[in-house]
Amino acid sequence: MAAGLGSRFGGLKQVHAVVNNYAILDFSVYDALQAGFNHIVFIVNEDLISVFKARYLNVFPEHIKVDITLQDTSGLPKRKRPWGTGHALLSLKKLVHNNFALINADDFYGRDAFKLMHDALYTDTNKQNYFIGYPLKNTLSDFGAVSRGVCILNKNQDLKNIVEHTNISKENLSMPLDTIVSMNFWGFTPEVFNIADSLFATFLRKHKNSQTAEFFIPQIVDFMINEYDSVFKMLETSAKWFGVTYKEDEAKVKEQLQELISLGIYPKTLW
Repeated sequence: MAAGLGSRFGGLKQVHAVVNNYAILDFSVYDALQAGFNHIVFIVNEDLISVFKARYLNVFPEHIKVDITLQDTSGLPKRKRPWGTGHALLSLKKLVHNNFALINADDFYGRDAFKLMHDALYTDTNKQNYFIGYPLKNTLSDFGAVSRGVCILNKNQDLKNIVEHTNISKENLSMPLDTIVSMNFWGFTPEVFNIADSLFATFLRKHKNSQTAEFFIPQIVDFMINEYDSVFKMLETSAKWFGVTYKEDEAKVKEQLQELISLGIYPKTLW
């Protein structure tokens, strides 16, 4: 998902070069390909569609399929903000027909997370959904508040509930540091599309005149768990999450990526 505005960052961080002219998203794409994924879909806004076409079309091997799709707002009430991650998910409905993973463009998830997700989605015959869980302490910024989906799990490590918490910072923590949060690394079966479509229609009837209300993926997940008895199993990963919520986060992210390159985990030239 690369259609966000990046308002706190102060620019289009989806394609902002961090190391060797590569954005964080480039490292995620590299990890996904290394894990075995062979179809990459970029969900973008109108300002980015030409940039993404120039950047990603015709650069991967022939067996890798690439689609670039617009988070389409035609037919929706006019406003400046996107309609949220749940609406972005619906942009995949005509392009994706199998189990699939969904991530944020501006978060670094780590190779292990992609490998776990790929293997779970394509070897599991139980038609479960998945998410990668991270301890809250590994997802905070030193430079301001963040929003996180706080996860409540049952004894089988299945998701029972997810609640979006805003304005979380190191200074105002009201929950344990080892609280599991979702960083929007999801694994879905295609049944999610019809459910999300119906939920968004309901959301739109209620919020059509709002300039700020957003339709989030956790709303879809909660509904699937409570109304469809869908299973969302947590995948535990040894990978470290990091991201650039604020412009000031960039220096640390650059340092971490350069260290991974020096260790040989990533080549200096990704493709």
